[in-house]
Amino acid sequence: MKLRYRRMKGTRDILLEEMEQLRWCEQRWNEVLTRYGYGEIRTPVLEPTDLFLRSVGKGTDIVDKEMYTFETKGGDSLTLRPEMTASVVRAYLENGLMRQPGTVKFFYIGPMFRHDKPQAGRYRQFHQVGVEALGSDSPVLDAEVIQTAMALFEAVGAEGVEVHVNSIGCPECRPAFLEDLTVFLKDNIEQIPESMRGRIETNPLRLYDAKDDGVAGLLSGFKPITEALCQGCLDHHDVVLRTLKELGVPFVNNPALVRGLDYYCRTTFEFTANSGRKQSSLAGGGRYDYLVEQCGGPATAAIGFSIGVERTLLHLNDKPFDPQRSRQSPVEVYVACRDLPDQEYGLHLAELLRKEFSVEVDTSGRSLKAQAKSAHLRQAKILLVVGPDEIKVQTVQLKDLNTGEQNQVAGSDLLVAVQEVMNG
Repeated sequence: MKLRYRRMKGTRDILLEEMEQLRWCEQRWNEVLTRYGYGEIRTPVLEPTDLFLRSVGKGTDIVDKEMYTFETKGGDSLTLRPEMTASVVRAYLENGLMRQPGTVKFFYIGPMFRHDKPQAGRYRQFHQVGVEALGSDSPVLDAEVIQTAMALFEAVGAEGVEVHVNSIGCPECRPAFLEDLTVFLKDNIEQIPESMRGRIETNPLRLYDAKDDGVAGLLSGFKPITEALCQGCLDHHDVVLRTLKELGVPFVNNPALVRGLDYYCRTTFEFTANSGRKQSSLAGGGRYDYLVEQCGGPATAAIGFSIGVERTLLHLNDKPFDPQRSRQSPVEVYVACRDLPDQEYGLHLAELLRKEFSVEVDTSGRSLKAQAKSAHLRQAKILLVVGPDEIKVQTVQLKDLNTGEQNQVAGSDLLVAVQEVMNG
């Protein structure tokens, strides 16, 4: 077979068994996030390009290399969202939610887009589940947000996950560290790829996010940012760590963890999986107390995180799903039909049952033996067989697939009969 169309590079189809697991995970995550006081938000996948230029920052890999940006017929520059924090802040301001009392807490589950190099767990269209909490500068909230992320991993049975925590300071103390870092980088500029050297002047912290082993090795030899923190940031960080201990959340205090996106300040954290995979990072987040103001709103403290859904599923399953070996979703009742009149009658019976049960009507025209095999593959508990004889007297053959018992049941009594088998 010669295929005319194929999906775009870096994208993928989610179907059958993997889709079932994804929905199960989403349900668990929804339950956890609701318990933690978060409400769901859905924003457009298209946003003004300047929103990400201002928030994520020029000079980052996301902005410089990975954004899908295009110009509309009207001359506007739009971008497929590469991350969600900026979109949530835009929605928070545009919908006047800064007038809400207390902390406004959102969660989201949805697709993001980055022109990245595809590999296991990394795609150009990928999905994230995450939270944003706006309106509080309390370090206790930081600890709760980290606890929330850990609860999401625990809810789906993810094992071997640990969180690394650090503080990257604030506008009061970070400039001195950046000045020293800039001098260090310029003294070692020959070890930095030419394409990344521009970051030294724009924001040298962005080099910590560079996907280059040489740069990572160079930066590992520089002093940690925690040595430059002001007293306010030190006190904030101490409360975060103490609260995490009190909550029983295991963590690694990692002074080398620096996230280079422009909007981060103070608390930053990253969740990693203890495995042999190259893609070990599952989630990341931090505090962004100045982003709302940068986007035109009032000074508003905030913190959030995002979890990579594909990476998490890969961690749960050890290897990607193979759609050719994947089964279809289970049903409770399977209706086997011989020909078109039988299928019409079978559909009528199915509609009587679908108010309470999941029902599949087989319209393939295969033999009843083949259809019965499919009923077992779909994990059905009941097989209904209809044919010309059943149509004449308005009955159906009902087989309990657990016991093998089979009876003829009047169509008018079918719902009760199925209820008895399912409840028995």
